[in-house]
Amino acid sequence: MSAKDQASVRDHKDYQTEVERLEFTKEYIRTVLDISKGNKEFFVDNMKQAFANLDSKESSGSYLDLLANASFLELAESELKRLESVIGKPYFSRIDFTNDSIEKEEILYIGKVSLFDRVTQQPIIVDWRSPIANVYYDGRLGNVSYEAYGETQTGYLSLKRQYEIIDGLLKEIRDIDLTTHDELLQKSLSGKADNRLTEIVSTIQNEQNEVIRASLKHPIIVQGAAGSGKTTIALHRISYFLYSLGYQFPPEKLMILAPNRLFIDYISAVLPELGVNKINQTTFIDFMRSSLEQKIKLFSPNSKLMKLIEGKGKSKSIQWVSSYKGSLEFKELIDCYIKDLEIKLAPEADFIVEKSILLKGKKLSRLFLKEYTYLPIYKRLGKIKSLLEDDLKRKKSIILTKLNTKYEETLDRALYSRRLDPEKRKQRVVDLMDMKKERTAKVEKESKTAVKKYMDAFIMKDIFTLYKELMTSPEMMKKYSTSLSDQECKVLSKFCQRIFERGSYELEDLAPLFYLKAKLEGIDEKYKMRSIFIDEAQDYSYFQFAALKEGCGTDLFTIVGDLAQGIHSYRGLNSWAPVLNNIFPNANYQTLQKSYRTTVEIMNLANDILKLIDQDLPKVEPVIRHGQKPRYNTIDPANLEKVKLQLEKDIVSLKEEELNSIALIGRTDRECQRIQQLLEGSHLPIQYLEEKEDMRKGHVVIIPSYLSKGLEFDAVLLVCMEEPYKQVDLDIKLLYVSMTRPMHRLYLYGKDPSDFLLNETTGTVLTGSVDGET
Repeated sequence: MSAKDQASVRDHKDYQTEVERLEFTKEYIRTVLDISKGNKEFFVDNMKQAFANLDSKESSGSYLDLLANASFLELAESELKRLESVIGKPYFSRIDFTNDSIEKEEILYIGKVSLFDRVTQQPIIVDWRSPIANVYYDGRLGNVSYEAYGETQTGYLSLKRQYEIIDGLLKEIRDIDLTTHDELLQKSLSGKADNRLTEIVSTIQNEQNEVIRASLKHPIIVQGAAGSGKTTIALHRISYFLYSLGYQFPPEKLMILAPNRLFIDYISAVLPELGVNKINQTTFIDFMRSSLEQKIKLFSPNSKLMKLIEGKGKSKSIQWVSSYKGSLEFKELIDCYIKDLEIKLAPEADFIVEKSILLKGKKLSRLFLKEYTYLPIYKRLGKIKSLLEDDLKRKKSIILTKLNTKYEETLDRALYSRRLDPEKRKQRVVDLMDMKKERTAKVEKESKTAVKKYMDAFIMKDIFTLYKELMTSPEMMKKYSTSLSDQECKVLSKFCQRIFERGSYELEDLAPLFYLKAKLEGIDEKYKMRSIFIDEAQDYSYFQFAALKEGCGTDLFTIVGDLAQGIHSYRGLNSWAPVLNNIFPNANYQTLQKSYRTTVEIMNLANDILKLIDQDLPKVEPVIRHGQKPRYNTIDPANLEKVKLQLEKDIVSLKEEELNSIALIGRTDRECQRIQQLLEGSHLPIQYLEEKEDMRKGHVVIIPSYLSKGLEFDAVLLVCMEEPYKQVDLDIKLLYVSMTRPMHRLYLYGKDPSDFLLNETTGTVLTGSVDGET
């Protein structure tokens, strides 16, 4: 910070008071840390003693001591980490608030963690997720209100103050009123991108705060523009979720579904900062593979995208099959198939043991089709089996008693019958005793196999066999579909046949397989999540959402995405309306149209590109932050050395401006390979970034357009050597995605402006030559 800035912070009327408050807070944290460290050592010693006592005969008490001390140790370590992480910046804002019910002004400092005076129980730091902190994010000076535990609190907000604290030193103080621009946000936006996402608790904006704090008891769908903070907001909502409902939902029952492993690496740094590092972080494909509990060979989803981008093969057929497999119409077909399987598996026969009807088929059928419908179909059969076993166990003795009574009475009559001569009477008694013995033995024998014999009539095929039988039979598809034509059934069947013959499945097969498993076998409890957060949700199909809801047994979803970036919209998702109307009818729906990532100049160009799509997409509103216009450079791919020198020169120039996070983006993998070959042997650290790789700090990354989605960089260089963007929706979306990755600079390199559809825009680009002249 400059001497001028330092002087200005000292000039603030409350500077000395604020410095003293900061020093008090840091000292209090240090005191608590010392106590916590002492507690940790105490619990460790107690655990050692408990371990020593475990060998004794009376070890139950020691075992309980061990569990208790382990729990307290975990709490002590958690508090240590929590406070150690904030001692350099314990809070970022202050509010002076008078609650109408108390009529006493409270001065509250807001930070990432809460800290209370252990004697007075007064707050030293208020957690940003607490109800009162909502006043800072939503409230303007004057009369304000907030919700707390189902009640509305009202009061007067007399001060909103922001701080910049670096390494424990107070650098800036800003008082916010109606006319003051949010300088802290501007400063944050003008900063540099990193290889990892960062938290935004100090700069959360009003519309972002509404999403974070929206009802946790209802699903929420967020249509958010590129750079609107969708990912960060989703992660902060998880943090808010655990703060508010953590006592009901252990973190292990929350799950983030990220678009790829690269994205998980990208968000990794912010998770511990927000206290959400224990939640499940996975991709849709990885989650499906785990929960289906079978090894699945899967065609690369990106290979299909590449075929569509490059126009290879029968692209229309590929698009139609993918769209249908992801549709709710296909889900209806699967539902009809499941209903037929259910009816065929419903018990009809009476359960009989040695001529005795123990349970009538009608009753068993009613139980299966009505009473047990809360269970998956195969588990209902398991329930029927248990019922038969219990019923047989209970009734077997009754059957034997009745049998014994019947023969005893018959024997009595035979013994005392005067109609038979003694010899015949004797034979009759012997025959009756043999019959009694035979039937008793038959009851015993049949009892051992009766349940198994009854249940053997039900053939329970595995879901993979059932799915293949359906998808390779045009006749079965036609039987269960209400919309497919004969020709469409043949096309779909033939397409699936080719896939299955190679021992593989497609990504689009995972949702129906998961749905079948949920309905027939049931999903293992360890995969049943209480709340699910989906990022880049525009790349999901309707069936994927429906299958996740059914299989995981929850509708507590936070779904964030941007239809303008829907590069996988061939799977069927072109609107949120069917998701809202048919899958999550009680969901909240919110839009985020402000873009905080990039400059006005870059966003204007991206908006111009977006207009080329024949789809009703809302225009993105850039936050007022100006920078250089995007720059176009004409290159000659025949003169590769000159192109290489230009790229190196521009990258070095950017790094000299401390724009260190730089990406070279190509339209396809093939184009990226050309860029990599071009820069081979360069003095610059270059990384060709693939989906399962981590970004290396300080490296200039080469990345295909489809994989750049969700990432951000200081500067982006779009390079088109051989593969220009076409004026089709998929290419326009890929170009839009690529253009909205940079925070500060966007350079374009091509043989002609039309390579980037710039001939269709309104002159928002500076043109130049290979030498960078403008």
